[in-house]
Amino acid sequence: MADNFGLKIGVEGEREFKKALSEINQSFKVLGSEMALVTSQFDKNDKSIQSITARNAVLNKEIDAQKEKISTLKAALDNASSSFGENDRRTQNWQIQLNRAQAELNLMERELEESTIEADNLGEELEDSGKSAEDAGGRFEKLGGVLKGIGVAMGAVAVAAGAAAIKLGKEVVTQFGELEQNLGGSEAVFGAYAASIQKTGEEAYKNLGVSQSEYLATANKMGALFQGSGIQQQRSLELTEKAMQRAADMASVMGIDMSSALEAVTGAAKGNFDMMDNLGVAMNATNIEAYALAKGLDFTWNTATQAEKAEVAMQMFFENTEQYAGNFAKESSETISGSIGLLQAALGSFTAGLGNANADMTNLTENLVDAFEAVVTNIVPVLENIVAALPTATGAILAAVAELLPMLLELVTNIFTQVLETMLNLLPELIPAAVSALMTIVGALIDNLPLLINAAIELVTALVEGIGIALPQLIPAAVSAVMQIVQGLMDNLPLILDAALQLILGLAQGLVDAIPQLTSALPVIIKAIVDFIIKSIPQIIEAGIQLLSSLVTALPTIITAVVEAIPQIIDSIINAVIGSIPLIIDAGIRLLVSLIQALPQIITTVVGAIPKIVSSLVNAVIGNIDKIILARVYNCLWH
Repeated sequence: MADNFGLKIGVEGEREFKKALSEINQSFKVLGSEMALVTSQFDKNDKSIQSITARNAVLNKEIDAQKEKISTLKAALDNASSSFGENDRRTQNWQIQLNRAQAELNLMERELEESTIEADNLGEELEDSGKSAEDAGGRFEKLGGVLKGIGVAMGAVAVAAGAAAIKLGKEVVTQFGELEQNLGGSEAVFGAYAASIQKTGEEAYKNLGVSQSEYLATANKMGALFQGSGIQQQRSLELTEKAMQRAADMASVMGIDMSSALEAVTGAAKGNFDMMDNLGVAMNATNIEAYALAKGLDFTWNTATQAEKAEVAMQMFFENTEQYAGNFAKESSETISGSIGLLQAALGSFTAGLGNANADMTNLTENLVDAFEAVVTNIVPVLENIVAALPTATGAILAAVAELLPMLLELVTNIFTQVLETMLNLLPELIPAAVSALMTIVGALIDNLPLLINAAIELVTALVEGIGIALPQLIPAAVSAVMQIVQGLMDNLPLILDAALQLILGLAQGLVDAIPQLTSALPVIIKAIVDFIIKSIPQIIEAGIQLLSSLVTALPTIITAVVEAIPQIIDSIINAVIGSIPLIIDAGIRLLVSLIQALPQIITTVVGAIPKIVSSLVNAVIGNIDKIILARVYNCLWH
């Protein structure tokens, strides 16, 4: 598209390029809607050949459109550079847009490349699976014939079981995918000690209220931070396990969310102690240094290593919260909310373990059963209490309501009556006061009308003088503003036309409703206008003479400027007309089609209005016949 612009120098060229870019951006909106449609047709995790192919088709269209946009931006940059210079703000804006467009193209092409590789890999997998299935089909063909009858009988059961299995399978894949990543992370962070923290993670449902996967995700991060500060691998394991457990205990004491508690100790592992206040321990450099001094440790914050700071900070945290150790496990097994959280965490570990070939499913199953027993143990006494207390409580409530109901009804009736009587009593006093206040405001406005009018005249006079002085600077800016306004109006023309139609209809109805008032006020308005014109004739003549003199003086300059601009004006008009011919023809065709489509409705409306028009004219003539005769007699006598 950029090759079609020709030589368009300066502002005119800028306008052409902006128009082209607007069309390209509109095409991106259409492509975006296509991508949204394709995405909605497949699950967000769908990696099938059909899904990838559909997405790539739209992505290729977007890349082509982006390349066209870059080509247009390069042409616009060259135009601006030759017209305004490389250091001009307009040239720099085009350069910024070009850089951003190129970066977006790079991202699109990288996404397409990755998607293509993924499709190739999937195709190879499907090909291998197809060969295996073909081989297996030959071997089991006879067995399939034998089992065909049994399969028909089991069909209904298989459908229901299959749906449940698919749902569970998706959940297991999702949960195990996260667990697998976190298990691998623990091996990378803790090395030979990974098995130990993985086993601790299996019991995390009971001690911290989180699944094994959630536990390992936080432990991996914290262990890496400890080791990053210089702490040895085995020691980082010990600090991580103890810090996470104590954070859970403090969360149960302080009543805060478990994720916030774990986030606090993770931050402390990298030297950020801001969130430790949530765990009941105020920690900062000064406090930690004072603690070390009290313990007789050879420690100074400014000279200590990161490993030493982390060790002393954790020691301070453990010692100051020692009394709360084990609180989480106690509450999780003895409270309803704690035991429900326990069950959820155990279920998460159990679900993820179904996909893990190395998981200790016996232990995970026992954990799930223990958690369920804890929930039942805590809920059953509450249910028993409710059942035992319900008859007594219900009877007492009904008896109390029966006794209080007459009193409540009488009280509400009395209050409503009093409020209503008070309002009625106050109305005679409020109405005169409101009327008086309104009349005072109206009187003040009328009394001050001369001052308001004089102030308005002075304001308008000063404004006119200021505009006259500023016109040489305002006109070039106004031309640029008009061009932008015209473009905006063209873009919003359908909305403007619709609003104009509504405005015209409302104005017409308002004029019809206001005709009686306008008719009565017309003589006064005409007399005032005539008097003003008669009184202002000397000023009008003098202003006309001054205007004519100024025009005659400036005429040579005006003629020279107009003659110099004629070629550019003619060229612009010709280019605009030629460029607009397709739009004009298209608009004319649409207008003609719209008129033809609306013609039956217009004819129906006109035919339906004719009786009303005739009736209105006849009624008007009959109602004013005496005035018409009187005017005719007066006209005859006058002449």
